[in-house]
Amino acid sequence: MGPTRATAAPAIISQMEQRHVKLSGDVEGSFVIEEALADGRFVVAPEWPSKETSADAILERAGAKRMSPEEFDKHFGDLPTDGEG
Repeated sequence: MGPTRATAAPAIISQMEQRHVKLSGDVEGSFVIEEALADGRFVVAPEWPSKETSADAILERAGAKRMSPEEFDKHFGDLPTDGEG
């Protein structure tokens, strides 16, 4: 007879072999599988950093883009410094 749910040890997934899943529905986003339990369930955690939380993704969702160095200088001009760099 195989191990029972109460005695089966969970499989810990190392970072080197971490598997990724994408969820949609009530919960959406990219996640990593942290543990594969003996009964077939997975313990998942948000992937961090993820493609959805990158600066480029946030800018794209907002319909914005990164400023060029020239645009930055035109918009902000010479900013004061604290003398450390």
